[in-house]
Amino acid sequence: MREYVLAALGRGVTEIAFTDHVPLYFLPGDDPDPGLAMTRTELPGYVAEVEVLRAEFAGQIDVLLGIEADYAEGFEEKLKELLAPFPWDVVLGSVHRVAGGWIDAPGSGKRHETEGSTALWTEYYRLIAKACASRLFDVMSHFDLPKKFGHHRPPEALGVEKTAVEAAAKAGVAIEVSSAGLRKPVAEVYPGPALLRKLVSAGVPVVFSSDSHAPAEAGWGLEKTLAAARDAGATSQLSFRRRAATSHPIDA
Repeated sequence: MREYVLAALGRGVTEIAFTDHVPLYFLPGDDPDPGLAMTRTELPGYVAEVEVLRAEFAGQIDVLLGIEADYAEGFEEKLKELLAPFPWDVVLGSVHRVAGGWIDAPGSGKRHETEGSTALWTEYYRLIAKACASRLFDVMSHFDLPKKFGHHRPPEALGVEKTAVEAAAKAGVAIEVSSAGLRKPVAEVYPGPALLRKLVSAGVPVVFSSDSHAPAEAGWGLEKTLAAARDAGATSQLSFRRRAATSHPIDA
């Protein structure tokens, strides 16, 4: 984790939030897929390591304690219990599991052909809207994740996309503008330009993310995400401390 901080410093980043994946509390067993997300026993050590790095790099870069937590319908109380013991700075919400399977795993692009892209996007945005309404999250991440392998939202799912945008605005959550999509087959920022304009127009605030899964990716593509946000009409961004948001001008 220290290597991520050093890489971010090297790119001139002034703030880094660690947002590892929460244990998969909604699947059977204590640790159903330890290769995909933290185990329950790893969670306290993760928190402790972030706190050590926060102290070590104080005055050089702000190191924040975050977590990315999948939304799972019907398991909201279990997630609350899992998050409650720790002093998070920011909690990201996400939806990866759609209609009984992962929407972004290797090979899952085939689901758009076998199950229908409209059905998958419709269910995805139904869950995103519920995640926003749950008020469990400070930021919603990769708001158009099903496009990862190049399957863009079909016109038939426009209505559910609009509902999800309205849910985000009503809940007061932010959305991340993430460079991760530029490293995926779709080769596009999350969310895409048209959707980002809709979110910004609806009053949804933004944060910036590289969603780095390797130190070399920390802070990667920041200039492109800043440009995307400006093009969408955003003039400010949020930062978080102990889940309290502060707004800052983007150009600052």
